[in-house]
Amino acid sequence: MTPWQPDLLAHLAERVPGDVVPYGSVTAPELLDGWSDLDAAVTAREPFELEAVLGAPLWTVQEAADGDTQVLRAVLVDGRRVDLGIRGARARVPEAAADAPIRFEAALAVVRFGRGSDLIGLHLTLGILQEALVQSMLAADAATGTAHHRAATEHDARAAEAQAVLAGPLGARTALDAYALYGRRRAEIEPGYAADPAPLEAVLRRGAASGSRR
Repeated sequence: MTPWQPDLLAHLAERVPGDVVPYGSVTAPELLDGWSDLDAAVTAREPFELEAVLGAPLWTVQEAADGDTQVLRAVLVDGRRVDLGIRGARARVPEAAADAPIRFEAALAVVRFGRGSDLIGLHLTLGILQEALVQSMLAADAATGTAHHRAATEHDARAAEAQAVLAGPLGARTALDAYALYGRRRAEIEPGYAADPAPLEAVLRRGAASGSRR
């Protein structure tokens, strides 16, 4: 598969009102593959819409500040991942999805597992499973009318569901299964919520096309 990162870099350079300087694997072709994200430093002369300059909708984005730098780590709906450090004017991002932090952790876990980094992949996945268990605990509280449970409830059987996600060989699918479990349990207690696993599948396809478990 032809790397997508150089094309997106050129697209950013054309659309961002300022300067875009790449770094990381996009500047080292021998390191660039489907698991890689696009890293770039941006100096913006005026505010801009992040989705507009990327030319694709976001699935999730993590925003932080590092001094006077706006740090945006994004996953697009088509599975591409971007890490931008923005100085000067700021980028505007859409309202975050209800499960944005879980989405981001799941995407990172897919990439880590895909590269064979089971230690980090499992660490991230365990966090997702913990949040899935929290949803089941909230369901138990709602069903019983109390958060104090001296004895088991019917919801305790769901602990085995989380354990089952880890029963097979570790890999990118482990992270996908964890996100799916989280989605089912949150949807049970939160009307209108729906998980969106398709972009995770896209992250996996892009990575696996260039080699996995290396």
